[in-house]
Amino acid sequence: MDTVYIYEEIIVRDTIYIEKPLEKIKINKISIKPLKRGEKPQITIFQNNKKTIIPVDTLVIEEKKKNFIFNWNFGSKLYLGFNSNTLLKEFDAKNQLNLGIGLFVKKAIFHPDFSIGTGFETYLTMNTSQLDNATSDSFLNGFYFTDDESSPKLFESLVTKGFQFQMPIQFYWKIKKFTPSIGCFGAISNYESTFKGSSESLPLTLDESQKFNAKTLYFGYLFQLEYAIYKKWSIGLTYSFANAKNIVFKRKEETFSIDKKLTQNTFGISFLYHF
Repeated sequence: MDTVYIYEEIIVRDTIYIEKPLEKIKINKISIKPLKRGEKPQITIFQNNKKTIIPVDTLVIEEKKKNFIFNWNFGSKLYLGFNSNTLLKEFDAKNQLNLGIGLFVKKAIFHPDFSIGTGFETYLTMNTSQLDNATSDSFLNGFYFTDDESSPKLFESLVTKGFQFQMPIQFYWKIKKFTPSIGCFGAISNYESTFKGSSESLPLTLDESQKFNAKTLYFGYLFQLEYAIYKKWSIGLTYSFANAKNIVFKRKEETFSIDKKLTQNTFGISFLYHF
């Protein structure tokens, strides 16, 4: 009797999934279908003119944090306005026209619409005139001695054209297209002045006109209202006021100061560009 063998063929079928990281797939567009009662959410992927619909149970979207530089908002500004200060008013000078440029940086804190910022600005007084003691009765008229009290100086004149360097700290609150802000600042103004001094030739007399750099350090407050006009461009109105305690005159190794409270008020318009 022969032996009969019976063979049974068993086929096992399973599903194999091939996954690719999304960052390595060129995707044109992704849309998420809103969740409805009784329906699972769906992700629709558009790739190379093809549409793929993927039902999902749980969807977690993780936002990639920006690096340090992109967490800050950088910009530049162009300023045009008027400057009024008590130093120039001593000579009956009118309000001075100012032209300025600056760079600023802002960062949102606590709330997306609230930010703090700082920057660096420089201003040039456009009006140029020489104010002398013969046409005024200012507090500068008279004799002064340098810090070593060895060299007397007699005031002659002050040139109104000068530079001012300013560093503000501002707090911003964005309200739709408007962004009001308040802040404080420190500023250094520079003017050119002339005093009569001695050339050290014997006999010692005030026989030489000497140029001194006149510096004043201001501390004050500012208010600004900014309005977004087009994409990264905005326009702003700024008002500031500040005080200084003295004015310092310096020439080479010679220096002296005059204690005098000075005030400054500015008002102008700014054009701002956000990078």
